[in-house]
Parts: sequence; C-alpha cells; structure tokens
Amino acid sequence: MNTRRYTIDLDKRFDSRLAELAQQKGTTKAEIIKRALATYSVITGSVQAPDNSDKKLSITNQDDKVLEDIVIP
Repeated sequence: MNTRRYTIDLDKRFDSRLAELAQQKGTTKAEIIKRALATYSVITGSVQAPDNSDKKLSITNQDDKVLEDIVIP
C-alpha cells in the first residue's frame, strides 16, 4: 500500500481527547483520524442541501430524542 505522511499541529486538549479515543477503541491516534476523515467524507457526500446551505446531522437515542445536532458547513 502506498501511504503518505502528514504533520498536523494539535493543541493539548485535542491531543488528549485523541489519545483517550484511541485508548478506548484499542487503536492508534492515526487510525482515529483516518476513521474521522472517512466518516466526514460519507456525511458530506451523502447529505446534499438543495440550496447549498449548511447541513445538520442529528444524533438521536432509541426514542428518537435528539441528543446532539452537528452543523456541517
């Protein structure tokens, strides 16, 4: 597999959260970033606002109560 290396600057808070997620999932920070990019690609590719405005993704529980709204520019 042909891979590329990237350098990104993260503040301490973001790096701590990234480390927590990697530990919780039993994987690496790089893998968490890859999964986040894949998720973002799916969301932005499948949600098309007809007027080219921002889109909103809602996270709900089993009773369809909205737990979180995420605005996607």
